[in-house]
Amino acid sequence: MRAPMRLRPPVHLLAAAVTTLALALAACSRGDVAARNRLFAHAEGDDAQAAFDPEHPERALALDADEVAERLGAFQWSGAVEWSIDRPAGAPLHVTEQHAVRQSTSGAFEVRADVDPGLGPHAVTGKHVIWVDGMTYARALPAPFRQRPTDRGRDARRYREDSFGVVRTVAALVGPALRLEPAGAGEVLGREVRRYKFTLGEGAPRGEAAAPAGFQAQDPDTMLRQGFLAGARATKAEGELELDAATGAPLRARLTASFEAPPAGKAAPPKVTVTVSTKVAALGGEVKVVSPPAGALPDERKPAGPSAALEAAGLKKRGEERPAPEPSGEGE
Repeated sequence: MRAPMRLRPPVHLLAAAVTTLALALAACSRGDVAARNRLFAHAEGDDAQAAFDPEHPERALALDADEVAERLGAFQWSGAVEWSIDRPAGAPLHVTEQHAVRQSTSGAFEVRADVDPGLGPHAVTGKHVIWVDGMTYARALPAPFRQRPTDRGRDARRYREDSFGVVRTVAALVGPALRLEPAGAGEVLGREVRRYKFTLGEGAPRGEAAAPAGFQAQDPDTMLRQGFLAGARATKAEGELELDAATGAPLRARLTASFEAPPAGKAAPPKVTVTVSTKVAALGGEVKVVSPPAGALPDERKPAGPSAALEAAGLKKRGEERPAPEPSGEGE
């Protein structure tokens, strides 16, 4: 049997992976449940840039959208995630996510994510981000687009990888027991592919994920979510992965995994099943060019009222602004 997959994401990646689960368990949040402040760090360093090695198909999961575009050219990608949460203390919950990425070879891209936490129409949220010509445009659906000139693509890329990395995120939750076995060859979008199947093998459980330094949970919901992160055990994993035979870029993937959470005090732990499916739907000239959104509003980081009052009093010239602070870095 092939060696276990070595996906060793940082703790904050695992935390982001169950953000949607956290919302479902709490059953009370109406915020944007798309994963935030997460940028996947390649487990194998520069290995992800190396030529495709059929003996290590797991490395394909570490490729980000820019790297896939370098290998395949412009592409249109879509993904769907379904979470089913069986809560002994409450009604079962069903959470769905829809993701889409359009990536060009120039680096421009568009990403959209819609999340339905199963709490009614009022709770459906979404994020739509475009990075083109050195400008980030973003909106929380259904609000209009706004320019984000100080972002410089940093957070835009984070949101893109939140979507594009959904398979790697679930694979990381399963941990070292996840296997990829050869399953023949085929063809996708006119390209030869190598097929692999996901299985759950015997092996060490996923390492425990510690809470952020200095943070101690106090409320039952947070303690339950941290318990899931620290000790959830995969009981099932199956699916398929289809990689471009020439470059190793992922063209299609499906992974279904089931988890049992550790006990949380006297409450029975929830059981969670997640299915993620992704595919590259178009390549090259079939991919529409990424363009700035029509009618995007200017950036607005403060209320207009105080600024207008200062202008009327002669204490501030119209259009006079302080320079925007420089980003401190590429973030987490």
